[in-house]
Amino acid sequence: MDDLTIRGFESLAKINERGVVTPGRQVESEGFVELLKGAIDNVNRIGHEAGRLEDAVARGENMNIHQAVIAGEKAGLSFQLMMQVRNKLLDAYQEVSRMQI
Repeated sequence: MDDLTIRGFESLAKINERGVVTPGRQVESEGFVELLKGAIDNVNRIGHEAGRLEDAVARGENMNIHQAVIAGEKAGLSFQLMMQVRNKLLDAYQEVSRMQI
């Protein structure tokens, strides 16, 4: 848990040092559904890890409480990001379904 990056969505786009968004790796190689499943699994893994660290703090184990707090915040942010991506996908689906043929 030394890494503070949120993994799973980094392949969608990358921001270079000048703040310009560039396409990430090729999504065609693994498919859109697999990409989303991997991102959701990663959010789930982050949440379980945060829960494990919070339980360890509650049991009084000898560990750094800062790691547990950071893991909890990381899990919360990951979940919020996942929900925003879901909302955008639902909005796009609804927009496409309203289109006339």
